[in-house]
Amino acid sequence: MNTFKTIKLSNGATVLTIPMKNTSTTTVILLFGAGSRYETPNIAGSSHLFEHLLFKGTKKRPTPKAIAEVIESKGGILNAYTDRESTGYWCKVPAGLYQKGIEVLIDMAKEPLLRKKDLEMEKNVVYEEIKAYLDSPDSRASNKADENLWPNQPMGMDIAGSIDTVKATSRSDLVKFLNKQYTASNAVLVVSGNLDESKVKITAEKCFEGFREGKPKKFKDVNFNNSGPIVVFDKMETNQAHITIALEGLAIRDENKYASTILSVILGGGMTSRLFEQVREKRGLAYSVSATSHPYSDCGVFYIDAGVAPKNVEKTIQVISDEIKGMRKDLSNQEIKDAKDLIKGRMMMQFEDSRAVAMNYGLQYLLTREIEPFEKIMNNIDQITLNDIEIVFDFIFKNSSAVVSIAGATDEIPNFSKNLTLF
Repeated sequence: MNTFKTIKLSNGATVLTIPMKNTSTTTVILLFGAGSRYETPNIAGSSHLFEHLLFKGTKKRPTPKAIAEVIESKGGILNAYTDRESTGYWCKVPAGLYQKGIEVLIDMAKEPLLRKKDLEMEKNVVYEEIKAYLDSPDSRASNKADENLWPNQPMGMDIAGSIDTVKATSRSDLVKFLNKQYTASNAVLVVSGNLDESKVKITAEKCFEGFREGKPKKFKDVNFNNSGPIVVFDKMETNQAHITIALEGLAIRDENKYASTILSVILGGGMTSRLFEQVREKRGLAYSVSATSHPYSDCGVFYIDAGVAPKNVEKTIQVISDEIKGMRKDLSNQEIKDAKDLIKGRMMMQFEDSRAVAMNYGLQYLLTREIEPFEKIMNNIDQITLNDIEIVFDFIFKNSSAVVSIAGATDEIPNFSKNLTLF
């Protein structure tokens, strides 16, 4: 469905081209192996702050408007994100503009001004972003779950950091980060959609000239050493309580990662899922309930989420627990087939979009230095058996790794942690 080519530039940067004939748009994404896993606790959130700062100006384009207007003046979209293991800068543009997109994104990473006045102003922007998370029960429940799943480790830190750690981050910290992580060998440029591969290579080679080089810092391995289940309460003035159950999951390189995805879909991947049926349709306990599988390069996490009335928290957790235990006994091949069809159907729709394709292939390469093309992913999903899912089920659903995080009006929730056995 989507062929791709990997091009190594002379300075060590990697370019991925993914032609898509039936589209009039092109997506350009510049990825770096940089994120919250690479940080120290005293400057948690510095990767995210750095991402913000790159939009403030470069030597060639000294203002935010000068950067944005190259893309937006033609109807394109320009944005970025920071995650635990990657940071990405992207634009989606009409097909004839992708060379300008390449130029702008590489320029932002190559020669950012990093002015002190911009840093102080952008810190204020990030403070407001952090405050928005703090006002959100689902964000707080998720963050507390991660913090207790990976205690005293970068994986357990909030990607945005805290107001105190962002305030403590200096310009010299960000310059060190730039020189260490934003290097050519740590960069992956992805261009997908309507494109000319020869023009992509020529433009990328030219723009990457003089880009800093060096060996990037590696992150530390994670440890799962919980003796769960652990229950964490985070009090907020809300009308609802959000439940996040976090469990040790599978890494992106694990051959059973697709079994984990199928398991998440069966359990809480849509309106036909078991939890939607039991928690919402049969009992009316929640508007939203879901299960998701998140793989990282050396580990993974499996989440179950629901937003409920505080008085129904204990009941909802019991329903979730009962459904999971029952699922192990009566999981059917038809249910597995239906979940596979759902996953594949949604992937087909996603892969019509140049940005979705660029992100999927780019992250695969950044994190593993390999790419499973669309057809192979589909085939690997088809090959998953009931036995594969049972193996993954037994790995994920164990009490020792479970963290139950509840954020909201916790005063109305009885402390049931001493008697909790989930699985």
